[in-house]
Amino acid sequence: MKKGIIILNLLVLLFLMNCASTGSGSGTGFSLQEAVEQSAEEIALRLSALTRVAIVAFDSEHQNISNYIMDELTGALVDEGLEVADRRNLAYIYHELNFQMSGYVSDEAAVSIGKFLGAQYVINGQFVKAGNRYRFRLSSINVETAIQESSIRLDVRLDRALQNLITDLKQSILITATANYVEHQNTLPQTAGAYIDRGILFASRGDYYMAIAEFTEAIRLDGRLASAYILRGRALFASASYVTSIGENFSNVTTTITTGWNISSERQALYDRAIADFTQAIRLDPNSAQAYRERGVVYSDRGDPDRGIADLNQSIRLAPNYALAYNNRGNMYRRKGDYDRAIADYNQAIRIDPNFARAYMNRGGTYRDKGDYNRAIADHNQAIQLAPNDAVTYNQRGSYYYTIEDYDRAITDYTQAIRLDPNYLVAYANRGVAYLAKGDYNRAVADYETALRIDPNNDNIRNILENIRQQRGR
Repeated sequence: MKKGIIILNLLVLLFLMNCASTGSGSGTGFSLQEAVEQSAEEIALRLSALTRVAIVAFDSEHQNISNYIMDELTGALVDEGLEVADRRNLAYIYHELNFQMSGYVSDEAAVSIGKFLGAQYVINGQFVKAGNRYRFRLSSINVETAIQESSIRLDVRLDRALQNLITDLKQSILITATANYVEHQNTLPQTAGAYIDRGILFASRGDYYMAIAEFTEAIRLDGRLASAYILRGRALFASASYVTSIGENFSNVTTTITTGWNISSERQALYDRAIADFTQAIRLDPNSAQAYRERGVVYSDRGDPDRGIADLNQSIRLAPNYALAYNNRGNMYRRKGDYDRAIADYNQAIRIDPNFARAYMNRGGTYRDKGDYNRAIADHNQAIQLAPNDAVTYNQRGSYYYTIEDYDRAITDYTQAIRLDPNYLVAYANRGVAYLAKGDYNRAVADYETALRIDPNNDNIRNILENIRQQRGR
């Protein structure tokens, strides 16, 4: 009988201990901070120091709560000696991989994100209300094997401190997850993923040669990273092109061909290197719609639109809702003079993404090519409404107004393009021509002089300026 009482007491003690650790009773369980720290400790116990992990998602009832927990978990994992990929670039990664942002991320998508970031492990989490408490769940997945290696479930007590925190987070301005790689600039990277982080920093600033060096080091450390080849290919392409805009965190580059397809041997070599990188990325990841799209763009800009279209076809087969791929293929058809196919692709891009300003602008340009200036201007109006700070759109609409001899509106648009981009050589040249059409030689000369200061080696600008001066002197 005494032995039975002892066993019963032990069972009761074990039950009470379990309640204290999992919070199965009202008012019991962990605080949120304790849950975060214990989870980080358990994950670190399974991994060696400086293992690179990426927190890819944390599902909760409000984005600010998710962001708060991911920030706290990042700090806890770093304190445990792990390297954590900067989670603030998640919006960029989702864009790169053509994923939809949501609270839930599948294991397959998480592994893809981890590969892109050069992480060995990815972490998915969830924080959901369950009766009078919250359930804190965390899982870690081995990127190489795609196997879930750990799963942590803890109860978090819903006390006044947690209630106040949740209320404050819900009522505060939405915390946007924007990447900031400043901390990486002066820190010597130790992993391929960290070199990718720093390469993105340099590329975002337009320092493509430093970015290329960082991505090259990432490849040296881990030649299996398709993302490093894609990023280096993009940086090589940008270094050989006239870049009009850089996507946030180097998510993309928008370029303009200023010399047609008669490119120098130096630029040709850079394009070839970019193509080689995208080709290697495709070898490593044959289902990368992104790598096919970007290689196609380089082929087209290098002067081979047929190969470009073939790559874009494959990109669209792999990702049928890839709006950017339709837009790029439309550009290629337009350059070949196949305006109807180009417009069809722009239409599809707009159907997929009704806020795609560049697709409106490009479709407008194609209508202009067909001589339909009313539709061209209407599309550019829509593009400007969606992206009011795009200097290129103003410049193009100005050229349409100039063609229909509405010089005042043309000058207004060129002026706005210059306000947005004070070094926009083409806008100065175009405004100079518009002033010339109005007989305002002094302003035309001033604009061409500015254009020549921007590009002192531009013989076309110099010759036009000389002709204007001669006309003024007559």
